[in-house]
Amino acid sequence: MNNHISESSSTTKLFRFSSGQCLTLNEYQIEKIPYLTALVSAGINFDSIKVNEEYYLLDSQIDYEHFLYVLDSISFQTVREIFIHLPKNYNILAIIALLDFLAIEFEKDPTLEEVNSSFFWTADFGNKLGTYQFIYRPSDIQDMTVRFAIAIAKEKYDFRNRKVNE
Repeated sequence: MNNHISESSSTTKLFRFSSGQCLTLNEYQIEKIPYLTALVSAGINFDSIKVNEEYYLLDSQIDYEHFLYVLDSISFQTVREIFIHLPKNYNILAIIALLDFLAIEFEKDPTLEEVNSSFFWTADFGNKLGTYQFIYRPSDIQDMTVRFAIAIAKEKYDFRNRKVNE
């Protein structure tokens, strides 16, 4: 963790959590989190958002420790790293809810057909074609599993009609 400290930018902003903790973020980090981008752009119009021209006040449901983890996650190369690097004492459902609240999406939610084909792929080969072996990359299945778990946690599916809820 703490990749967020190494990023450098000429423009920084101070954010305050309801717990009283403060965090300085650079322009690059702010741009990666849509909630913060909207907060900064609207901050000049609302005193409750930008207090005394000193800091931006974050929503009370944003936990400082979880936010630090989410901030680190923006540098992850794959969606499965959210689970791989998650400290054991963190609640993954709280992290998913925070990612959703901050409007961070690593990849779009998979359709149930995509999930089905990733987990239960089958193929029939004719006798004339010879013998073929299906080769899959475990990383692809892991990524699909994480995407599916995140979508379930965000209640994105209606299992009665096999559709993804928008």
